[in-house]
Amino acid sequence: MIYDSLKRLTKHSAIYALGPAVQKGIGFLIFPLILLYIGKTENYGVVDVSGATIAVAAQCLGINLLHGMTRYYPEYATERERGKLVTTCLILLGATTGIALLGAAVFAEQGARMLFDSPQYGGAFVAVAAILFLQTIGQVGMRWLQILERSVAYGVLTTTKTVLEVGLKVWFLVGLGLTFMGVLYSVLGGELVVAVGLVVWMVRRLGLSFSWPMAKRLARYSYPLVLSGLLMFVLHQADRFFVKGMRGLDDEGIYGAGYKFGTIANAMFLDAFGLIWFPYVFGLKDPETIRVLCRKVLTYFALVMTCASLALAIFSEEIVRALAPPRFFDAHQVIPLVLAGYVAWAVYQVVSTVFYLRERTFAITALVAGAAVLNLALNAVLVARMGYLGAAWATLATFAALAAGSWIAAERMMPVRYEIARVLLPIALGVGLYVATRWVPADAGLLGWAAKGAAAAALPAMLWFGGFVRREEKEGVRRLFQDLAAFARRRSPANGA
Repeated sequence: MIYDSLKRLTKHSAIYALGPAVQKGIGFLIFPLILLYIGKTENYGVVDVSGATIAVAAQCLGINLLHGMTRYYPEYATERERGKLVTTCLILLGATTGIALLGAAVFAEQGARMLFDSPQYGGAFVAVAAILFLQTIGQVGMRWLQILERSVAYGVLTTTKTVLEVGLKVWFLVGLGLTFMGVLYSVLGGELVVAVGLVVWMVRRLGLSFSWPMAKRLARYSYPLVLSGLLMFVLHQADRFFVKGMRGLDDEGIYGAGYKFGTIANAMFLDAFGLIWFPYVFGLKDPETIRVLCRKVLTYFALVMTCASLALAIFSEEIVRALAPPRFFDAHQVIPLVLAGYVAWAVYQVVSTVFYLRERTFAITALVAGAAVLNLALNAVLVARMGYLGAAWATLATFAALAAGSWIAAERMMPVRYEIARVLLPIALGVGLYVATRWVPADAGLLGWAAKGAAAAALPAMLWFGGFVRREEKEGVRRLFQDLAAFARRRSPANGA
């Protein structure tokens, strides 16, 4: 039973990862070009702060109405009522973000002075508001596609938008030399095409009607979610504003680039795993099966995240040298800390499953609120003393505290008896191996590369051959790869799939 569950989770994580992996892969491939042509590091700081601003503004202006739309859509009996719910959500979000866009256009210089500390970024401020408007109304259509289970259409649209944005970035950055405005314009172009296409499709299919009772129902459902959304914003984005406010856009640009590189393991493994984990575990009924599965998943997933993060951390300097211009080189200092933080974040994601299973979501809000307060306090102290490295340390400390606190609280609510030693041992060994590589001289050449490569490979080798991985687990891994290989062969074009 447990082997079949793990096989299914692995297989579906890999399948779900294909679409997002292509998009994220394209994003990471284009990232070096952005850094090369963006100009000064402060220009990337403008881009990074713009992304964070869009995230928090979307929470404040009602993006959580989409959760209400998803929740209530099946409850309406007729297609006409369901369509009215969708267009009511569209009109509400179009109104809130449209008013914000109008305000940004009227008060562009004042807004730029507040957000970027200079009125010269007025165009960027308006572009941010326009992206927010188009992205939000486009999300209504994207969510409707999810409700209708139109996964192919959803994947085609998101991939098309990514490819379009990449093409526009090359044109605006390389061809026209527009630096940070080129990045913003490319995102704006992609969102414009998707938003216009989806809105036209929705209006043709559903008409354009509005219901005050539905609007009130959506607002009542989504309003409490604003707090949790803002708390998550604090955890993942507030550090940018501390760095910008205390050290300026130049340092924020370096920090933002390092943070982007530091989320590679999260994008590769955690995002795809999350798409299948919660729907799958919610479908299980036997409490003991759930406990055993959660226990195994935490052990194995922490191991995978640690091994991947260790390799990226060891070669962080080489990654930045290869993919970024020299002015961004200091960003490599941020990468290991962010990688370690997201290992802790992965632990939190698994142990917090208990709260959802027991329908104690208030516990998640309380824990995240405590972590958010800690994050703000640490950023206020550490960024003032250490600059952007202080922000990276604040991220690591906050995620580690959230993981530990959630683990303790979840065990009290539903004892899973996680394998503490087996979760923490790979992490401890990974930290030790990383620290050891810091003694490799920067001018060691091929010998240095070989030493670092050996250190990256040492962790999985020690765990596999040193008794950490048990005999039955090794057999399970072999069977898993054999089953996945057989599945891939059956799906290959050569077999007519």
